[in-house]
Amino acid sequence: MKRVILSCDYLISDMEDGLHKMDKKGKDQILQSFEQMMDRYEQLHIVAPTLGSHRDKGNIKARLTRVKRELQDAQTAVEFDQYEKAEEMLKSHLLPALKRFREGLWPR
Repeated sequence: MKRVILSCDYLISDMEDGLHKMDKKGKDQILQSFEQMMDRYEQLHIVAPTLGSHRDKGNIKARLTRVKRELQDAQTAVEFDQYEKAEEMLKSHLLPALKRFREGLWPR
């Protein structure tokens, strides 16, 4: 459980850091930040499905798949210089979804 919470916290932190970089940094640094987010996502994807019953595992995998898809879409938006769209996806979709996921983990 602690590994899942820690992985989720790291991913949330990386996303918040990525939002700050969008305001100040260049495209290469923003893309590097997205690569780091994807690495953190992969860690979370490995440890999260170890929680709960089979039904919980399916729900967790589905939620994480949606997060990955949106994270990839935001990364693609940055690649095409659509920074506002990527920022909106992080701010309005990904961060709230991960925070809800994180809140749902505690207490168990």
